[in-house]
Amino acid sequence: MIDVVDQLATSRGVSRSEAIRIALEVGIPLLKAGLSLNAERAVTILEHTQLALSLIVQEQYPADAEHLIAQALSNVREHHG
Repeated sequence: MIDVVDQLATSRGVSRSEAIRIALEVGIPLLKAGLSLNAERAVTILEHTQLALSLIVQEQYPADAEHLIAQALSNVREHHG
């Protein structure tokens, strides 16, 4: 298992400790809530939702599309950077 952690840490450019910390921060709350997460399914749902929303905005509110993208990127940097 430590080999997997090391590979993930290297591919993400973080230390082994940081990779483990991230895994625990995500995993423990899910375990405490009695939940499991299928990452591929979750990411697919997120991508599908984002694509659908982007299409709606581009078609119905084209003047706002660029501003919304810029705001989303700003929010990601502020809250998830």
